[in-house]
Amino acid sequence: MHLLYNLLLLLVSPFLLPVALIKGLPYGDTLGSLRERMGFLPKKAVESLNGSRVFWVHAVSVGEVRASQPLIRALKQSDPAIKIVLSCMTFTGNQIARDVAEADLVVFFPFDLPSIVNRTLGRIKPAAIVIIETEIWPNFIRCAREKNIPLILANGRISRKSFSRYLLVRNVVSGLLKSFSVICVQDVVSARRIRKIGAPVDRIHVTGNMKFDLGVEPLDQNSFAAQLGETGLLENHFVWVAGSTRSGEPEQLIDCHRRFHENGLPSFMILAPRHPSRCSAVAELLSSAGIPFALRSELEHARDLPEHCQVLLVDTVGELKDFYAIAEVVFVGGSLVPTGGHNILEPSCLGKPVLFGPHMFNFQEISQLVLDAGGGYMVADIRELRQLLEQLRHDRNLRQKMGQAGQQLISRNVGATKLTMTKIEELTGA
Repeated sequence: MHLLYNLLLLLVSPFLLPVALIKGLPYGDTLGSLRERMGFLPKKAVESLNGSRVFWVHAVSVGEVRASQPLIRALKQSDPAIKIVLSCMTFTGNQIARDVAEADLVVFFPFDLPSIVNRTLGRIKPAAIVIIETEIWPNFIRCAREKNIPLILANGRISRKSFSRYLLVRNVVSGLLKSFSVICVQDVVSARRIRKIGAPVDRIHVTGNMKFDLGVEPLDQNSFAAQLGETGLLENHFVWVAGSTRSGEPEQLIDCHRRFHENGLPSFMILAPRHPSRCSAVAELLSSAGIPFALRSELEHARDLPEHCQVLLVDTVGELKDFYAIAEVVFVGGSLVPTGGHNILEPSCLGKPVLFGPHMFNFQEISQLVLDAGGGYMVADIRELRQLLEQLRHDRNLRQKMGQAGQQLISRNVGATKLTMTKIEELTGA
């Protein structure tokens, strides 16, 4: 199976390079990112790691980078001399990672070919590797094991969909999971699933979800979101955010917004597609619907927002949490369509009522916790979402009650980072 996997990788490699280049065009420096994926890291950056104890933290994309931040902070606090290398798979994740102050080096994760992986490991020379959530790359794991580099799975999560796939290749996955010295998972469901696909029972620890530990940072008063408050927008409109939307959702949300205005209910929607590359298609939808909108990237200051603008289309990365902070209600996307949902803890942490659709199978336990706490509602469809938005628009007390319930839920569940750090310290002495 190992030989077959490598053969398939070699066959698709000629296609991976142009795909990586094309995907990187909107973000610039595509050649630099490609070099990193090939294992050729910036020389000066690598030299800065020499002689230091290095922890390599891998977080595939934006959500995992966010989840890794409390742990990275804890690692630095345990020993300020430790160097942190933070790797990502996606360009959006890489952009967010570059804002993580405690990361000494941010790189793209290498292509999973033995020669490339070994070249990257040889340059970074990590004392330990921490993989956030569940990223299982066969050659990366095998090469780390051959070099006797401790592997740690942190904030592990096995969704229902992933579980079904892993079961089909259980014989392969079980061998890879046995390479991990410590496996920290978010909940008992993930613990049960990862055990069934072959993880050693004595290495599995239920430590909770580190996303509960993110905390709330005060809104930067110089940020674009904070500036919106100076425009009077928040006083005269019902401001709501539709965040991390996926294909098939913007059409519904735009229609929802249009109906608000037809019914004489002035609202301002901040619409943030999960992938900024989708914004051009969403802009066409808004234009076709005759809805005045503005692209975030084209506005230097909030005062530049056109007078009759009804929708801010967010085509930038890293500002969504700021927009959550000024919203009265937050809808989290990827949930009206069957993609599995996205993280709903950020708006809850900020004391915002959170709404989401029925397709939350990637965040099943978290969504249930939020529902049980009274911090959010699960809507069946766009019609119910529109009704709830209208209800919340008129009921400030309900908004406050839901927001407080979400924050109380967060405070009851903090501590995953501390438990994870305990296991890491037992293994590595960090």
